[in-house]
Amino acid sequence: MKRYKGYNILAICTALCLILPQMADAQEVTEDTTPEKTSFTEYVQQNNDDVSSAPTDKTEDNGTWIDNLVSKVAQKSTSVLSSDSKVAPIKRSNASVFDIAGIMLRMDRQQIEDAMKKRGYQKIYEHLDIPNFIRWRYEDKCRRENVIGYERIMSCVHKLAEQNNYQYVQEMKFSNFQTQESIDLYLTSNFTGNKVYRIMYETEAANVTGSGAKAEYLRNMKVFDFWKKINQKYGHPDNKDEVSWGLGDKKPYLRAKTGKLLLEDPMLLELDYTRMSREDKKFMNTSVYTF
Repeated sequence: MKRYKGYNILAICTALCLILPQMADAQEVTEDTTPEKTSFTEYVQQNNDDVSSAPTDKTEDNGTWIDNLVSKVAQKSTSVLSSDSKVAPIKRSNASVFDIAGIMLRMDRQQIEDAMKKRGYQKIYEHLDIPNFIRWRYEDKCRRENVIGYERIMSCVHKLAEQNNYQYVQEMKFSNFQTQESIDLYLTSNFTGNKVYRIMYETEAANVTGSGAKAEYLRNMKVFDFWKKINQKYGHPDNKDEVSWGLGDKKPYLRAKTGKLLLEDPMLLELDYTRMSREDKKFMNTSVYTF
């Protein structure tokens, strides 16, 4: 047997005969298991077909199972939020039933004087007023009747307003000299019955002057007693930052700070302005043109 560069040719041939069939079988297996080359468009289309062939569990809106899952999660979160809001409702006070020293909103003049007398208050100031559009109308009327001079014209206006029930009590002030308390009351016009829409209370008892230890002690005690009485009568404030009670918007509200209280009904004042505006338009609709 010839040798080729030190190798036995017969041994090499025998080895090749054994290895080549195994390599061929391996090549066939590799060719069968290797996926065919496809374009990107075909790949996407195949994946879409696979997804569409999966169970869909369609909803009423013809959505897929993914849409159904998202809607269920949204409904669950909404129900959780609504249940949380019902657990802790916001507390609001009806300030229209509050009173300051027996004075309540929408009281008339006689009721005010009776309540103040029972509490030991004395009336120290009262201001009468006339709606502006009524005053201007009567000023023109008095001038047409040849009334001359500012004082005479004003006297004529007040006389006409009183006769026609347009003059009303616009402000009243009461004071209790023993307790150093004062109350200012503001009333609407006769178009809404001349009712109280604003009550302002102030006390000097909490304002103890002085810089010594005794003055500081008395001042602290007065302030403590003031807020203790507020808490006992009106309860905790609805808004602790503003120290106010009320239902919000334009409804009646109460505000407090050391030594002062404000009880007001914006709705009543707005109603008064609305009725006066209607009355003014009623007289302004007369014919003033001649062409």
